[in-house]
Amino acid sequence: MGPLVSGARVLRDLTPEAAVEFLRHELGHRMVQVAARCSIDYQGRAESRLGSGERLMIFKPDGTLLVHTSTKLKPVNWQPPGCTFSASREGESLVITASREKPRETVRIALEAVHLVFSLGLDDGVELDLAGSEDDLQAFLATRPQLIEPGFRFWRRERASGRGPMDLYGEDAQGRRVVVEVKRRAAGVKEADQLRRYVERERAARGETPVRGILVAPKVSDTARKYLADLSLEYRELDWDKLRRGAADLLKAGQKSLADW
Repeated sequence: MGPLVSGARVLRDLTPEAAVEFLRHELGHRMVQVAARCSIDYQGRAESRLGSGERLMIFKPDGTLLVHTSTKLKPVNWQPPGCTFSASREGESLVITASREKPRETVRIALEAVHLVFSLGLDDGVELDLAGSEDDLQAFLATRPQLIEPGFRFWRRERASGRGPMDLYGEDAQGRRVVVEVKRRAAGVKEADQLRRYVERERAARGETPVRGILVAPKVSDTARKYLADLSLEYRELDWDKLRRGAADLLKAGQKSLADW
């Protein structure tokens, strides 16, 4: 294990044996980054394989996994918080596994050539500023799904639908699939129709499994509200500015109050 420099631990010996020891010690405790040539297999609600290529992998202590290439904004593979990470030797290869139980999913990363391994202990206690983009708001709701409705279990962000990515995807308390479309500003028929397309595609894919659609926005036009109701879709009003002020007040009150919220 390398020396501690400004909170970073850098692995100098990149042999599989040393890498496995380092990763077993660091994964789940600190933010770990690995640059390597690798292939990735996913097993869960579907199956996928990402062939051999050079990528940057980020393993966060809350169980989040992100896999990035050298181009584009979004990761080519990812898992939300809650994963358990493990590292092992399989022949001459180093294998990192990210596993979740609810829903049951496994991402298996086989590293062929490791270029860089290091970990960071980051101290960041600042709460999200809700004045940001719709992407920020999606991230905020993903950590507080009860704001959408009690019992909602968040599964994925930006889930592919064949007609564009669904903002949030999960399951309600009755086991029905839920597609959530998030808007920063007042929503109209255009935004309601966007939700309709996602839900129709998901209903067609799920067969007899019920699928609900929820549009989340600070306001919605009367026409859009009627459009949603006619299609058995739903609307949740969330005042982002009010939520932001509430989060700021709770932060001042202390971490326990913020956690309860």
